Amino acid sequence: MIGILIFFSLVMVMGCPQFNANFLGGKMDIPVYEPNENCKLVGFKPGSEPNGFNGIKWETKLSTLEGMKHLRKDNSYGGVYFYVREKDTFKLGNGKLESIEYGFWQGKFYTGMVITQGLEDFNAVKEAVFAKFGQGAKPFRNKEEYLWIGKNAVMAVRYDEYSKVGTFYVKSDSMTKQMEEHVANVK
Repeated sequence: MIGILIFFSLVMVMGCPQFNANFLGGKMDIPVYEPNENCKLVGFKPGSEPNGFNGIKWETKLSTLEGMKHLRKDNSYGGVYFYVREKDTFKLGNGKLESIEYGFWQGKFYTGMVITQGLEDFNAVKEAVFAKFGQGAKPFRNKEEYLWIGKNAVMAVRYDEYSKVGTFYVKSDSMTKQMEEHVANVK
């Protein structure tokens, strides 16, 4: 009991360890990203803006596609449902194959996504994406994140150094606007 009281007293005096970098010699793990003042919006390399992902055009109805297997639901915008398609893969710059997740909102295709584990696979995705679409805008100097804005597509490649997860996604801008309007009208 006395040990618990001492511990809580230390916490009260010193603060919570996750927010106090000096607590028992620990270090702070809260990332602080430095804006890249030279960053400008970047579009896609001429002629490369996607009108869908991996052969599925934006707003294609899920019911018209074969071999789609439900993977998960994201509750955003009233529900974005993610699927994988049998034998469908994305080839990384290093030759490795990763599965593709396809996101649908109200039964229409909205986004394609590839998720990688580890820096090596992230760099391979980044290499493949840069080769096809050009180099994206880098909004932070100390974070691996790149963005592209087109007429009807928004794309990002980003790496989370803490979880060691890389994400590459392309989404329909017109679908995003429909989703935002839907959420505004529901409130």
